[in-house]
Amino acid sequence: MKLTVEAPLSAAEAYFRSHVLWPEEKILWTGRPGLRRSLVFNWWFCPVGLIMVLFLAMLYVTTPEITDIRLPELLIIAGALWLLLSPLRYAWRARRTAYFVTDQRAAILRKGLWRVQETVFFAPDITDFKVIRGRGGRGDIRLRVSKSRLRNAYQEDKEKLLPGAGGGLSSFAGVGPFVMYTDGFWGAENIALAATALKNLPPADVKSGYR
Repeated sequence: MKLTVEAPLSAAEAYFRSHVLWPEEKILWTGRPGLRRSLVFNWWFCPVGLIMVLFLAMLYVTTPEITDIRLPELLIIAGALWLLLSPLRYAWRARRTAYFVTDQRAAILRKGLWRVQETVFFAPDITDFKVIRGRGGRGDIRLRVSKSRLRNAYQEDKEKLLPGAGGGLSSFAGVGPFVMYTDGFWGAENIALAATALKNLPPADVKSGYR
């Protein structure tokens, strides 16, 4: 008789089962972000930050009149370093993030400094479903594109000059849509299984009443 030993639950799955999972809800897929994929997430942050740091350093060296650094300069330096160190920031987040797809919803858990942050997607919340398959069964699934819906003078002028700009992805205040780390699954294993589970999520009219 062959005995099977179940692998122990990870800390993330144990938390999900005890704090997030509904009664009778079943986990269909679980995964974690890929470290390599996270290092290049929003990759353009790093070169922009590097250019800013080099420019600020050159400005400081070639300008003897700069004797003290005030709050605005400190904010610019902090922003440049924030961009430059983005690969390390996303790698740190990858180690503290877990993905789940159940028979009712998808969820992203991220362990913060003081609490666990939950990002939940039901079927109607998935507005930009896109699967990018990589090697070894890994890949990305984008679930949405974050965008600001706040109106400003730029948005009003754009709608006047571009007929039809009031709808779709062009209808937001920024210059373009942007993807956040909580907008999908990045570099996760068994991505095909995750995509199948997401496609089988129940529509809004048959969704569980636990929402």
